[in-house]
Amino acid sequence: MIRKLIAPRPGEQDAASAAAQVRAAPTPRPWRQRLAGPSTPMIAVAALLVLVIVVEVLTEPTFSSPANVTNLLRATAIPAILAIGMTMVILSGGMDLSMGSILSISGIAYAKCVEAGWPEPVALVVTLGLGAAIGFGVNGLLIGRFKMSFFVVTLASASAIGGIALLWSGNRQIDTSGSELASFLGNDAWGNRIPYGAVLAVVLVVVAALALKYTVFGRSVYAVGGNPEAAALSGVRREWVVPAVYGLSGLCAALGGVMMAGRQTIADPSAGGSSIVLYVIAAALLSGVAIAGGAGSVYGALIGTAFLQVLSNALALKGFDNSWQMLMTGLILLLAVYFDRVRQRLAGFR
Repeated sequence: MIRKLIAPRPGEQDAASAAAQVRAAPTPRPWRQRLAGPSTPMIAVAALLVLVIVVEVLTEPTFSSPANVTNLLRATAIPAILAIGMTMVILSGGMDLSMGSILSISGIAYAKCVEAGWPEPVALVVTLGLGAAIGFGVNGLLIGRFKMSFFVVTLASASAIGGIALLWSGNRQIDTSGSELASFLGNDAWGNRIPYGAVLAVVLVVVAALALKYTVFGRSVYAVGGNPEAAALSGVRREWVVPAVYGLSGLCAALGGVMMAGRQTIADPSAGGSSIVLYVIAAALLSGVAIAGGAGSVYGALIGTAFLQVLSNALALKGFDNSWQMLMTGLILLLAVYFDRVRQRLAGFR
């Protein structure tokens, strides 16, 4: 009672306040900070990738053969380019479920242009413009300008665009074996060893990473996905950033469609099924792209794509069919989402 009536002297009050702050401050936990770090998933997946490659080289002689390595690089190029667009969309806080349908209709559009006698470079530019226009004008504006749910918009556009691709092609595959440009992008290889498509994918990944890190647009993408309210207060115009991101996603899907037409020598209206979309999402999330947006990198998406592709190749060489590869992709997607939640919780303990 007496102690309550005695006011503490100034020095004693400061000391008590400092002590209270020390007691209230969370104990530093470096291991949690390391696990919650933005680069941790990418480093972990890169380590797993190296481990799988080493095991396969030691146990499966076919894996390291030049022909298999070339095929592996060729197969990785298309999902790697798709992963660039999908990563940007996820960073902005969305997801593009229509990417597979845009890929399908782009392959059909390119084949139709070439069939009509258009020069192949013109057909390529028109096809890329079509993909970007669908992404920007349909998905992007509905999500960014009219505030509609990305899930509903991209799911609906996936169904509609897929239907248009079937109607436009007459529900048939179109021969593209005569297209030198499509073959160059999707099938040909320098010295029969290094596919040009794989080189293009690496170049585009580097360009996208630099744009995200050093340009106003790139920082706006992270800001819109990380904290939309703060981004709006800072003057970032979400209503234009989001359509631009979906436009780039459509552009990547269109390029993937032309490359696939060149690789398979046919334009298939059902080439971009839902499995390739899930595959690309899994590749992006696996290496640390936050599903809520605002964190991650396209380098991580490239590593995730390479890991999934190497794992699929290893399973195929051991005799497992596509059903096992689909099962693996689904499980990895679930694990990636779970670990993303764990990282978010650990980050909350900082």
